[in-house]
Amino acid sequence: MGQIGAGLAKSVERHLADYGVRVLGGLSALNSAYPEPLHLEIDGKPVTITALYLPHLSATAALQAWAIADTTSPLLVVGPRLHPSSAETLRARGLWYIDGAGNAYLRNQGGLLIDVRGRRSAVPERPGILGNGLRGDGPRNLFTPKRAQAVCVLLAAPELVEAPLREIAECAGVSVGMAKETMDTLRTTGFLEHLGSRRRLVRAGELLDLWAAAYPGGLGRANRLFVAGGDIHTWSAPDGLQVAVSGEQAVPGDIRNPESLVLYVHTANNGLPTDLLIHNRWHRDPHGSIVIRKLFWRNLPDQQPEIAPAVLIYADLLASHEPRQLEVAHHMRSHDDRLARL
Repeated sequence: MGQIGAGLAKSVERHLADYGVRVLGGLSALNSAYPEPLHLEIDGKPVTITALYLPHLSATAALQAWAIADTTSPLLVVGPRLHPSSAETLRARGLWYIDGAGNAYLRNQGGLLIDVRGRRSAVPERPGILGNGLRGDGPRNLFTPKRAQAVCVLLAAPELVEAPLREIAECAGVSVGMAKETMDTLRTTGFLEHLGSRRRLVRAGELLDLWAAAYPGGLGRANRLFVAGGDIHTWSAPDGLQVAVSGEQAVPGDIRNPESLVLYVHTANNGLPTDLLIHNRWHRDPHGSIVIRKLFWRNLPDQQPEIAPAVLIYADLLASHEPRQLEVAHHMRSHDDRLARL
């Protein structure tokens, strides 16, 4: 059981005090095995939450902990350092966190309490040292953009998990080294199981939910090429351009009169699809309803070339935060065989 270090505990208590949150009893009891009740005082009022120490604080580890935590109170995850991209994912899910540098996010029913970003750690934490003095590498963030691409194709085509690493890499548009690193991280985070010489995904449904939650601030941001304004109903792709539709226009039977368009486009050197923009008279508009993303996958089994994989359609629907699309996403998650089987 990893126990929070005294230095980190005092630093976090001090940051919370600076933000107007008093910790009653301290943080010394926090550990990485199971969440502990934590009593706070906010604006002179007692508040009880649940807290968990994560020696390797990341979006993957925090969302996993949140998914299995048996608590009705808010969960606060505490760790030495949280990467900004992971912090964005946790904020999007409403999960409370604080790290040794003082980066923090806490909400309650009355609204936002704390949202501090961009602070660098002043607490010395030697890499690979857990709170109880044991050494360990810990899981990497599973949802960095390139790893998220590899996870995406494995969720879209689970049979690929037994394919050679080179084939997984080619399908995901990543290097062989990155494919291996992703498989290793899946194993260390409990989503990949080795049975002799065979491999299989386990808890794939949970993996999908975590991957989709991390998508907007990770892969969804990294592979966005262009946001445009223009006609979304009578568009077409120039000859020879590989385009796959996602979002609400990929589920025309579920959403009438779509108001947005999400396209994945394969272009040379991952540049702008200028011919597509000119062909449809689309123009740059940061608030436009057309999002053009990089098409990264290749040759997925049983995949229609003009439609994005179901897991990406699901993620884009969720990322819209639009009520109609969210409703379709939730229905898709439980009724579409490509997702429900996971």
